[in-house]
Amino acid sequence: MKQTAAKPDPIFTSARKQVRKALKALPAGATPGDEDIHAIRVCSKKLRALLQLYRPGCAKADIKQVEQRLKRLAASYAGLRDAHVQEKTLARLITRLPPQGQSEIQPLFAHLAAAASKAGHQVAPEDPHQGFAEILADWQANLKLKHRKDPGKGLDYTYRRARSLALEAHESGEDEIYHQCRKWSKYYLYQAQLLCDRKIAKASIELLKQLGEQLGQFQDHCVLEDSLQGEAAQVPELSTSVTQVLAVLEEQKQADKEQVRRLFEQLYQQPHVPLSCK
Repeated sequence: MKQTAAKPDPIFTSARKQVRKALKALPAGATPGDEDIHAIRVCSKKLRALLQLYRPGCAKADIKQVEQRLKRLAASYAGLRDAHVQEKTLARLITRLPPQGQSEIQPLFAHLAAAASKAGHQVAPEDPHQGFAEILADWQANLKLKHRKDPGKGLDYTYRRARSLALEAHESGEDEIYHQCRKWSKYYLYQAQLLCDRKIAKASIELLKQLGEQLGQFQDHCVLEDSLQGEAAQVPELSTSVTQVLAVLEEQKQADKEQVRRLFEQLYQQPHVPLSCK
């Protein structure tokens, strides 16, 4: 009797496609440029989103093993990215200061530029081709869909997790809860793009993109704030500049949260996912 060939796992197939897309323009052994680094980090987030679709049937430890490996790969590029983002975020914020205040910020720019240069020398990124190959091999060996309905259950799990965090963020106002909600809202976005009819899910996908951009901007403001409250705060000649920028940052963060809360209200009204799989 002939054995029936196992059906391909659509989640793994999608993950492999995402990796190929991210590495398409990067030859093996080449040093990743800024666009390559962005593609690698985005791909890592998309793969982490896909991993959540196994939650109904696979052991948490197996999922976490692959997820932690993805986090290490992305984190190996994070320091350089964060340093450059701080400079761009500061440049955008100082336009809200009076002209004299803007000129006084220049030493702070120099400080952040030096930090970015230092981060560039300290970064030791993993080889993305080898890293993703190992991740996909581990994924294929340890994670299997148990039932054809599992992806839909995974989508609902992700929605409810994102919704719970949105409600908690709205209630508490704590920055860290907003960061967690950003992660799970991104997962929800990527899963909806993969699993749902694009026409039916169009409105939700557009709102999720807006939410992701707004929460991403909020996180950039928090990263800059942490930097200014840390090493920069220990430099006496920067104290006036740091105080000025921190005041602007606090106002901007509150405005960010107001924008985010309006999007929460549009996206997370229902207790279960309002979208369905194809």
